[in-house]
Amino acid sequence: MKKTIIAILALAFLCAGLGLAQAKHPSELKYQSLKYEPPDPKASRTVYAGGLRAYVQEDKSLPLFNITALIDCGDLYIPKDKTGLGRVLGDQLIKGGTAAKEGSVIEDRIDFLGGTLNFMVGERTSTLSLSVLAKDLDEGLATFFDVLRNPAFREEPLKLVKARFVEQLRQTNDQPGGVLSREYEKLLYGDNAVTWQPTKATYEAITAADLKAFHAKYFSPKNMILAVSGDFAKAGLKAKIEKLAAGWKGGAVAFPALPKAFPAPEPGVYFIQKAINQGYISLGHLGLEDTNPDYFAVQIMNFILGGGSFTSRITTKVRSDEGLSYNQGSRFTYRWGLPGTFSGYVQTKSSTVGYAISLILAELDRIRKTPVSDAEMETAVNYYLESFADNFQSPQTTMMNFANLEMTGKPADYYRTYLSKIKAVTKARVQEVAAKYVQPDKIAIMIVGDWEPCNKGGDKWPGPLDKLGKVHKVALIDPMTGQEIK
Repeated sequence: MKKTIIAILALAFLCAGLGLAQAKHPSELKYQSLKYEPPDPKASRTVYAGGLRAYVQEDKSLPLFNITALIDCGDLYIPKDKTGLGRVLGDQLIKGGTAAKEGSVIEDRIDFLGGTLNFMVGERTSTLSLSVLAKDLDEGLATFFDVLRNPAFREEPLKLVKARFVEQLRQTNDQPGGVLSREYEKLLYGDNAVTWQPTKATYEAITAADLKAFHAKYFSPKNMILAVSGDFAKAGLKAKIEKLAAGWKGGAVAFPALPKAFPAPEPGVYFIQKAINQGYISLGHLGLEDTNPDYFAVQIMNFILGGGSFTSRITTKVRSDEGLSYNQGSRFTYRWGLPGTFSGYVQTKSSTVGYAISLILAELDRIRKTPVSDAEMETAVNYYLESFADNFQSPQTTMMNFANLEMTGKPADYYRTYLSKIKAVTKARVQEVAAKYVQPDKIAIMIVGDWEPCNKGGDKWPGPLDKLGKVHKVALIDPMTGQEIK
């Protein structure tokens, strides 16, 4: 037996040695191109009684049942004097209970079943999600629709959550990154629903009647889409859902108008004073919507510029070459129905704030004027091609992505044409969209940090910061009142 084991080990080492002898340098290795055909949304789309749309996929691989309701409602639909209602609703839809059960009873029962039930409110979409074992499908589905249709918004849990959220306002300015994100968006979007922040007064003004009215307006069969997957039969599930949704009414929803015009902030430096030893920086301007025909070329361009982690130009220069930061790059954010933002960003010690900004500005200029290399293009394109299948990594993820496509008005063939649109991006297109969507003459630089050391700079880039443009001092906002801190 011992001799047999020794012989096997010897053979293994011999094979390994032969493999190593034949191995090439990693840069010379070639792999077959990944080929993935995405599923067709139409194959899983169905409409239940009452106009309730759904994307449904049977999945017998695990004894689970998953369902999410994607609802067209969110923070952008809430009046300014009720800002924070979305966050309160996100907590109270479940915790406030239903007409038949208190919230604690619902949560305890779901926990006992080993399942999860969660509700989240976003800018324009909200999601109620349930996951339970397939054997508990009937009970889970009944609870899901009870919460979806009959929330009670009881006074006692509502009172407690409002007090908790008001208390949390006191810590809002403790996180420099949060302050930067809040004020940067306010600078670019101005005073509208995108940037409104809750205060003590707006939280305290929210009533159970407000929550009920908001729910009654937006939670209706024709204003939501279900994403469903798991161990069930489609026909049987259809009968169950239509029974639970029977008699659920709701007409067309009149949505508040979204903002269309945004301020054009004066280029320069916007500085927020906090006595910390680092500078938190975002610099940029408004970007584009993801429905823009240039979207795919912009994605490739931004990957090369600063979105591609360690391979990107900004990370290579600011982190690898200069050792200034562990957190840097660029991003194009996207919002449904509104332009997103373009931002270069970095977090660095106070004395190198100006230097790090100058390096990022130089990379913004270079991406506009200098053609990208073949290697940069290959890396960027391959990233999107090879990560494409992640959109379909589970049946529930797939159904949710299809529901999102329909909710946001994107074409049903979006994923079918995705790869060809990525492959069609050329080096010339990258430089074209860089020149169009990266606009140095419009750059607003926002810094959260300690003024004196940031303004002084260091050996490689001595201050002052006004070398980067006119300096605007931005007052920190008291989150309790929404007013400037004097």
